[in-house]
Amino acid sequence: MQLTDKIHMLQIDFEVAIAPGKVIPRFVNLLVIFGEKIKLIDTGVKDSETIIFDYIQKQGRKASEIDTIILSHSHPDHIGSAAKIKEVTGCSVIAHKKEQHWIESIELQNQQRPVPGFFNLVNQSVGIDYLVCGNNEEIKFENGLTVRLIEAPGHSAGSLNILFVEDKILFTADSIPVKNDIPNYDNFTELMKSLENIKTNTEYDILLSSWMPALTRKEQIEKVLAEGEAYMRRIDYVVRKHYRETDGTALEYCKSAVEELGLPLVFVNQIVDKAFKAHLQ
Repeated sequence: MQLTDKIHMLQIDFEVAIAPGKVIPRFVNLLVIFGEKIKLIDTGVKDSETIIFDYIQKQGRKASEIDTIILSHSHPDHIGSAAKIKEVTGCSVIAHKKEQHWIESIELQNQQRPVPGFFNLVNQSVGIDYLVCGNNEEIKFENGLTVRLIEAPGHSAGSLNILFVEDKILFTADSIPVKNDIPNYDNFTELMKSLENIKTNTEYDILLSSWMPALTRKEQIEKVLAEGEAYMRRIDYVVRKHYRETDGTALEYCKSAVEELGLPLVFVNQIVDKAFKAHLQ
């Protein structure tokens, strides 16, 4: 989907294998930026480079023109093809310092955050060439293409939102909770603060995320943000009702909370349990 003369959003479809013979269909959005050179914001799951390169070719450009990847955070559906793209193009990779350990060691990430089917989503670590260490760092790639890298912790410690300054477009990656979607975050309090920062930011007219179509009307944006905030507050209420301790090994608390929230039982897993426990920190 072309949003401006430079900014395109590309949807990558994939599946998460949660058990033998059982998969959940998912998708993730990434951005392809056509300037003097080509920039990518996130890279989808592993093997997505074929889709990305084909898309670039259809726009009359070459994959060899990719010179920069910005990774919004370290999760496998965002970094999955980064190593391959870097290998083919020699591009530089930018990410937040707090995501470095999981981007540069996917084995460590899998150990600390065992997502079902992890190595089906990403199979190579990738080195970071430039670390973002502060908030609101700006990079002027060329005339008319300036990005501001906004710290947005919560979903993960070093999540970034990317503001395209001239085009007034904000890419929020996974910072906005989607109503009734899988609860997936590391810090509830920080996520709510990041959500509030998105709400009060007046420097964008178009809102993009990893999981939704582009939102171009103010009422659409306000509705999605309000639904995300309300969903998180309901989760907070239910978790505090069902979780009596944070160090239990079984998932019975997770199951009772998922059931009261009316979510699919497939959400009873370690990732959701970890998110629920983040409410009690």
